[in-house]
Amino acid sequence: MTRWATVVAILAWILAAGCDKRPELTRGPATAAVSDERAVLAADDAYAAAEVRRDEAALRRLVDDRFQRNHDDGMTSGKEAFVAAVLPLRLVDQVISERSVIMEGPVGIVMATTELHFDQSQGPRPVSRLRYTATYVKRDDTWLMLALHIQGRAAE
Repeated sequence: MTRWATVVAILAWILAAGCDKRPELTRGPATAAVSDERAVLAADDAYAAAEVRRDEAALRRLVDDRFQRNHDDGMTSGKEAFVAAVLPLRLVDQVISERSVIMEGPVGIVMATTELHFDQSQGPRPVSRLRYTATYVKRDDTWLMLALHIQGRAAE
């Protein structure tokens, strides 16, 4: 009988070890959401850097093929027109502030203020202060900009 008790105890221990739920506790929904938030913000940072560098390959890689920019005049433009409009910009710096992100599954919405600093060979560099909303979508484990709306920021 002692031998059976030992076998039962060992089997109970093996089954209990196999049912351990600790890995799910360390990688639960809250942790995944924080990870996705960081990834979306990293994608937004990568986009801003590509815009300043006028890096066409990076812009094409970071902007989704279904991309739409919503203009203040009610018009929209797609990826090709958007990339073509960004490339001639003479940005020398971009400072992002007041940034927040809302996550909803494979979609992340970034709302922020940005100051675009343009290169001007004569006089001081002009600065455009804008508020933007960028929507990112997760495709094949990569966050891509799907939509963008930009508008002028009122002086404070």
